[in-house]
Amino acid sequence: METYAKTPKGQDEIAHRTHGLGLRARRLLILVDGQRSVEDLRGLTGDAGTADALGELAAEGFIAPRGDASRPGEAGGRETHTSPAPVARANTGHAASLPLARDFMINTLRTFHGPYAKLDLVKRIHATQSGGELRRLIMEWQQSIAESRLGRKRADELLARLEEVMPG
Repeated sequence: METYAKTPKGQDEIAHRTHGLGLRARRLLILVDGQRSVEDLRGLTGDAGTADALGELAAEGFIAPRGDASRPGEAGGRETHTSPAPVARANTGHAASLPLARDFMINTLRTFHGPYAKLDLVKRIHATQSGGELRRLIMEWQQSIAESRLGRKRADELLARLEEVMPG
């Protein structure tokens, strides 16, 4: 069960509103507690786009995947996972996660092309079952992002951010 927890950046946003999140994103960030699943959050918000919004918050560094929420965190903030633990990336504060990487790719495509463009690529990204499958789509994703002027400017940054969360 995919759950998310606030990062220090997310906690700072709640406390000080330093990053100017919109009302909808801020409300969702407040609800993220490391215990609630994506489905639980969708039920609380009544928003069918909750998974996408969580992907955006994660891509911006406000939240990070937590793992299996069926067992609360142990002393010292460590979690217990029933599946293999995500691989921590050096000094990024993010962990490798196929759902997070997929969400990042899909959300950036929607950001630069709108919700209905690049649907074939979005569907193929969504259907991936492994990091290897997803990696095979990176070049096409990059080319799609670079089709927009702003995307060309941010292409290197976006690729670096994707690599932070891309599973091995």
